[in-house]
Amino acid sequence: MDLAASYRVCARVTRREARNFYYAFLSLPRRRRLAIYALYAFCRASDDVVDADEPAGSSEPMALGGTGTNRTERKRAGLAALRERLTRAAAGDPDDGPDIALADAIERFGVDPADLDDVLIGMEIDLDLARVETFDELRTYCYHAASAVGLATLPILNDGVPPTDAMRAAAIDLGIGMQLVNILRDVAEDLDRGRVYLPRDEMTVAGVDEAALRVGKLTDSVSHFLADQADRADEYLARGRRLFPLLPRSGRRCPWLLAALYGRILGRIRAGGYDVFRERISLPKREKLGLLASSFWQ
Repeated sequence: MDLAASYRVCARVTRREARNFYYAFLSLPRRRRLAIYALYAFCRASDDVVDADEPAGSSEPMALGGTGTNRTERKRAGLAALRERLTRAAAGDPDDGPDIALADAIERFGVDPADLDDVLIGMEIDLDLARVETFDELRTYCYHAASAVGLATLPILNDGVPPTDAMRAAAIDLGIGMQLVNILRDVAEDLDRGRVYLPRDEMTVAGVDEAALRVGKLTDSVSHFLADQADRADEYLARGRRLFPLLPRSGRRCPWLLAALYGRILGRIRAGGYDVFRERISLPKREKLGLLASSFWQ
C-alpha cells in the first residue's frame, strides 16, 4: 500500500467511527487533518482490541472465570502487538496498511510515540479496572484514556512545532474534562458492562452505592452526587480552554470544537436533571455541523 492509500484507509476509519471527533477534525487544514486521521486510526485499533469478544451486559472480566481470563489475555496480546507496530512505525519501518500513514505523521510532525504508548497503557488499565476507588485513580485513568490522545495530536495542531509545557498542561486538563463527561453520560452503559468509573469513596460520602445506581432512580443523593461530578468535569473543560490561544490560529478550531461539543453534552445532562439512566445523551448531526461552521469565526 502506498502512502496516499494508507491515509485513505485512516480517513475511512475516522469517518465511520469518530462521531464527535470527526467534526472537530474537519476544521483542520488537509495536511494536518490527514495526520490526525492516522493517529485516530491507531487509537481506534486499540479500542477494537479491548472491545473484541466482549458480550453485552457482561460483568467485569475477572468475574467470568476462566473464559474471561483467557479473553483478557488475548486482549493483552493484541495490545502488545499494537505496541510493536507503534515501535516499528516510529522507527520508520511500518507494517503495511494504516501504519504507513502513522509513520509519516510521526516523522512529519514530530509526534511523540510515548504519548501513543500512554494510550495503550490506558487500554491495559481498562482490562482490569472495574471499580474506581478515588478520584486520583480516576484522574490517572482519564489521563491515559483521553489526555494522552490529545498530547499526541499537539505537534500536529501546532504545525510540527514541539508543544510547550503550558500547551501540554492545558491539553491534559481538556482530555480529563472530556473523559469525565463521557463517564457521566455513560453511567448506565458502564453498569451494564459491570463497571463503575465514579469514585467509590465520594459515592460513600454522598450516600450513594452501586445498587442505587443500578436501580436508575434519581434520588436526591444520586442527583446531588452526579451534579458534583458534572461541576468537576466543567472545571477541567474550563482549564483546558487555556490551550486555544497558545496554538496557531489554524490549529485552535479543533480543540475549540471538542470543548464545545462536550460542553453541550454536559449542558444536556444538566438540563435533564442528571437523569443519565433513561437514554444515552448525544448531539444531533445538525448541531455538530452548526458548531463546525461557527468555529471559523469563534
